[in-house]
Amino acid sequence: MTLFFIILTLSAILYMFIVARAKFTYVIALAVLLFFVSFFPIIWGAVLSFFDFFSLSSIHFVGLKNLFCAFNDKGLLLSVKITSLWALIVLLLKLVMSYALALSLLNMKKFSRIFYTLALTPWAIPLYISVIAWTVLVEGYGGNSILSHIFLTNLDLASNVTLAFFSTAFVSAWLGVPMMTLVLLSSMQSISKGLVDLSKIEGLDPLEKALNLYLPYTLPVAFPYIFLSFLSSFKEFTTLFLMTNGGPSLVSGFGQQTIVGATTSLGMLMYSKFYSTTNYGIIGAYSTVIGIIIMLLLIVGWNYQSKSKKSLLVLFTILVHVLFDVWGLGDGFFSFTPLAFYILSYVLCVKRKKLFKRLFVMGAVIDITYMLFVMWANGFSGVSVSAIISAVVATTLSFEGRIHVNPFKVPESIWKVLKSLWLSFWSLTVLLVIWTVVFIAFSKQNIIPVEKFFPKSVTLSNFYFLFKDYAFLHAIENSLIISAMAVLTVILTVFPAAWASVDSKGSLRLGKIMVFASFFTGMHTLIPLAITFRFLGLLNTLVGISISIAAHSSVIAYFLILPFLQSIPKSLNEAAKLDGAGNFSRMVKIYLPLSLPVLATVSVYVFIEAWNSFVFPLVLLDSQNLYPVSMVLYNFIGEYGVAYSQWNLFGAGSIVNMVIIGILFIFSRKHIMNGILTKGGIQN
Repeated sequence: MTLFFIILTLSAILYMFIVARAKFTYVIALAVLLFFVSFFPIIWGAVLSFFDFFSLSSIHFVGLKNLFCAFNDKGLLLSVKITSLWALIVLLLKLVMSYALALSLLNMKKFSRIFYTLALTPWAIPLYISVIAWTVLVEGYGGNSILSHIFLTNLDLASNVTLAFFSTAFVSAWLGVPMMTLVLLSSMQSISKGLVDLSKIEGLDPLEKALNLYLPYTLPVAFPYIFLSFLSSFKEFTTLFLMTNGGPSLVSGFGQQTIVGATTSLGMLMYSKFYSTTNYGIIGAYSTVIGIIIMLLLIVGWNYQSKSKKSLLVLFTILVHVLFDVWGLGDGFFSFTPLAFYILSYVLCVKRKKLFKRLFVMGAVIDITYMLFVMWANGFSGVSVSAIISAVVATTLSFEGRIHVNPFKVPESIWKVLKSLWLSFWSLTVLLVIWTVVFIAFSKQNIIPVEKFFPKSVTLSNFYFLFKDYAFLHAIENSLIISAMAVLTVILTVFPAAWASVDSKGSLRLGKIMVFASFFTGMHTLIPLAITFRFLGLLNTLVGISISIAAHSSVIAYFLILPFLQSIPKSLNEAAKLDGAGNFSRMVKIYLPLSLPVLATVSVYVFIEAWNSFVFPLVLLDSQNLYPVSMVLYNFIGEYGVAYSQWNLFGAGSIVNMVIIGILFIFSRKHIMNGILTKGGIQN
């Protein structure tokens, strides 16, 4: 306990130096929230790695022993490779599906509301519901499912490595399509009308427009989000946990320290370590090593914010490439070949030669090609993390130009058919997920797979027993408490900090800390957070869940509120100063009333994030009496495929859950639209 409070004090002093220039009175609440939930767990995990820490009475300094153990764990290295390849596949699937959907929705007039709703629906369905629904569709029971009947083959996620890997990647990409589609649509709509008119004059067919107009002008704008999307997939946990629980097993995955399956991501590995070892020092070591990997990725991704300095992006990609190669996560001796191209590309970039992009892409092609050959021979162990990072960067560089496809003319009528087919396919996937949940909710029989359009016998008793025998109303109360406290915490901490940032550059530093924390945090920091909460008495409490979700949601809230406050005319603030109003008075009497639309938007966003939260309750709660809706629904299924799963109750609870969220959307949609679309909250 003494060690904990010593590290806590030293970390707090370091943290105060970072935020020292901010307006202390107004940012202190948010700073404290971020410190305990995001900043301190990173430090605490690193410190733990130097000790064998079994209990408060059994703490022994061991130096670098635990870190060496983690760094040399072949299971960890294999997990990094699997995670990298999986994240790349997810990114590619997400890009293709989102770009096709954005093109299909662009300039749509008829039925636009319907298809926009269907495009965004996966965003509204809680992740733990949609993932389990997809698992029912793909695997059913023991590989017997509706899709297995369509494809005439058994689809068993527990034994088929290829199926498990790509089905989880598809579902993760499907879940991320709505947000990326909005980003791409926004980029497309920002293209000047003159360029669009010029493309018509030049006679570009729809395919040429898609590749020569929208692609080169859309993707460069969206590149920062694309890389962050890759990083987000790199930290994925929930989809893999619910669909495959890290499996199926791999022959090469049985190591002395760690057992790795085909879908054992870094998040899955960290979660299994948390429940398989009693030594907090080992947990801290793995948390630190995974944190170093995320940091290396962030070093590359952070350079996307500077569009004018491509040389820094190329330079840090080279440095990260070398570090991964040395660690054994690259191409070995062969890596010198693509590195020669990257280094020459950097030299030309510094000299401002456009040829540098082609050289970098050539190096990435060589990198990936060699990786594929090695994978063909050695499976997942042949994955090169450095090659994948270079490929992602090369993708962002290669689309900044025209792509000529003149031989492939596509008539407008054919293009309309292709768009209709894609919209139909997307709509079908969305409706299938909803239909699966509705089917099992009203089915009298507690069985899967779902094989017919209607259940043999329909009943409402599932809803009755849900509330009568399983205290589902109490779970709803817990979710309401968590969501309400999270909303209140975000408003009380983020709004004053955002207001302070309007006229204080020092306060803006806190915003950068929030961005860093949102990119860096994951399961590797959530486990040290659980250990921290245990010392602070916040583990297994609704308060602990609420403040964790609030800190997680604060970055989006901050960057919704800050631009809104900055758009309010400064003349109002200056006039209040002349009248003698102090800082607090101006914030409460001027900025707060004008900010009600955006605060309503933030409140709805945070409420839904808290209501749908799954990972935080999974790790931070032990008492079933405190379980929110998400955990109760998960407990109806448990580990997928076991005999005691109660599918009909899961379906009924999911319907109730979605109805609550739907009602919230209906009553708050006006505030949401005002918060997003109203500029400055006033008419100038």
